[in-house]
Amino acid sequence: MGTRRVSFGRCLLLPLAAVGWQGAGWGQARAQAAAQRVSSQPAAGSAPLQFEVVSIRPHPYNGDEPSNRQFLPGGRFVATATTAGTLLRIALMTDNDHMSGASGWVNDELFDITAVTADHSEPKTPEQFQQVLLSLLQERFQLRFHREQKEGPVYWLELAKPGVLGPALKPSADGARPNLSMNGGARVEMNATAMSMADIAAALRRQAGRPVEDHTGLNGLFDFHIEWSVQQAQPMDDAAAPGLFTVLEQEPGLRLRPAKGMIETVLIDRMEQPSGN
Repeated sequence: MGTRRVSFGRCLLLPLAAVGWQGAGWGQARAQAAAQRVSSQPAAGSAPLQFEVVSIRPHPYNGDEPSNRQFLPGGRFVATATTAGTLLRIALMTDNDHMSGASGWVNDELFDITAVTADHSEPKTPEQFQQVLLSLLQERFQLRFHREQKEGPVYWLELAKPGVLGPALKPSADGARPNLSMNGGARVEMNATAMSMADIAAALRRQAGRPVEDHTGLNGLFDFHIEWSVQQAQPMDDAAAPGLFTVLEQEPGLRLRPAKGMIETVLIDRMEQPSGN
């Protein structure tokens, strides 16, 4: 089954496998979002974007329906066949492997949501989009959470040969529109345009099976396209269908080196069925 994409109007694309942002300033905004994590309370003196009107209803399940989330002009947000868990992963910029404490219904029950922001304002950055989703979860699902960090296994993203870019890794053209997408089933296809190495490391987290830290030393934005077999996720000699580790070294000239690092886990302290409309 292919990766579901989430489209947000004219300027945003979020593959759920690696939550990302498409639009001007994506790379810089993503780096800021990683450095200044969304917390359970907004920063002092800030005026976070919030929804003024929200309607949440159980989704009438009719089969294998696509999940979709869109931010429309005028500050209108529409989500169909969406779990609260999906909203959690986007709002907290994490995945199921690094989140615990949520009840089973959080990832099982589907909802249809329509909402309008105060003053019809639209999110301009990943942080604003995360914050407005977080406020919805806190107000309507009574979300309470905290974060913990502990040392654990990570990968360092490095150049396979110091100072040498692989044939598939190209500096982006000036003015290129940032975009990062991932599709696949038995084979995965990753397309990156105008992405920083920090963005690429974050996108590889789920595919690699552990957090990935950028240690390439490369500045600027880059383009590449790669495909690999998920059956060969780890390095293997003479593999008929090369896996991620092999393809990264052969094509963009990158490698994932096992290392130790600080791993963040989100612990859900409280989350309830959505309150009435």
